[in-house]
Amino acid sequence: MKPQFIKPEDIEALKMEHPELTIDDQLDLALEELFDIEHPSKKDSKDPDEVKLFGKRLTKDNDHAWGEWVYYPWLNKLVHFPPIDALRALRTSRNRNLVTSKEQEKLYDATLLIVGMSVGSNIVEALVAKGIGNRLLLVDMDIIEPSNLNRIRSPYHHVGLHKVEAISRKVWEIDPFIDIHAYNDGLSEENLREIVEHKKPDVIVDEMDDLRMKIVLREAAREARIPVVMAADDGDDALLEIERFDLHEDLPLFGDRIPDDVLERIKAGGIPRAELGMMIGRHFVGPEYIPLRMYESLMEVGKTLPSWPQLGSAAALSGISIAYIIKKILLGQKIREGRILVSLDEKLDLEHIEDEHQQKLQQFQSMMRGDH
Repeated sequence: MKPQFIKPEDIEALKMEHPELTIDDQLDLALEELFDIEHPSKKDSKDPDEVKLFGKRLTKDNDHAWGEWVYYPWLNKLVHFPPIDALRALRTSRNRNLVTSKEQEKLYDATLLIVGMSVGSNIVEALVAKGIGNRLLLVDMDIIEPSNLNRIRSPYHHVGLHKVEAISRKVWEIDPFIDIHAYNDGLSEENLREIVEHKKPDVIVDEMDDLRMKIVLREAAREARIPVVMAADDGDDALLEIERFDLHEDLPLFGDRIPDDVLERIKAGGIPRAELGMMIGRHFVGPEYIPLRMYESLMEVGKTLPSWPQLGSAAALSGISIAYIIKKILLGQKIREGRILVSLDEKLDLEHIEDEHQQKLQQFQSMMRGDH
């Protein structure tokens, strides 16, 4: 379900068709802020009559027909938006000059593939807030479940709604001009090939759980010279992966941390669940990156816990971090590559440096590595 652009002359018919329709027209506020953008020196001393005259010139004295009227079927609401250029100037006016106007144009012009809408939803929200991405390719096969609500910032009445649909609605309610392509059946080798060859994403974000498709995705990205970025919520922290296949055509998958025989076994399938969990900890995450509380929690999965723990704050940190990385990549700015831990624990937690804490942590790390 997408928002519908309504012609001004069709509004009365829409009101007849939907008697409970609500209309939201805040154009005066938009015009006042557009005046501030064009006349920053007058922001605190502007003449109301001058603002009105500015608005009349901008709208050609026809506020009602200026911009776009957008109907949201899921809200039964009609919203009056400024035209696309004005809306995006308003949405990103406070970005300047942390992001220059030319840089902002480049960021808006990007096509981004985001696979996985739990942590991925936080990434989408951070990207949209920064004005990054005019075309979003959103992939997930699942609906929102109650336990997802600590990571997906949605109301409870979205439980049962497809994740891609819920995130798309949030994006469109901010900017209805963003082009969203929904892949509600998840990622497959077939639709991945179509996406890479025809949609040509500038950056790929991997937030899916399917280990086999993580490998297939990177193989396709390397062949097409598309960078892949990933974030894992790691206790209170965010574990990042930056793979610049756009810069290095022979770059090993996952920074060459995972042995080829392990990658081949995963692609072949049939690995027992317990062994797969150990592979994730040992190779995909790394024993040195797992915090003590996470180690202790993983020991309780299937006993006192139904699944591994994830914190919404870490998902949000992941979203902020990935949006930062994508901005740097799109603007051609220098950025680190490989595995990076963004750790609040390292900066703020005093417990993790105590001897007892470190001893316990080393025991778990030794077990995960398979030391004898």
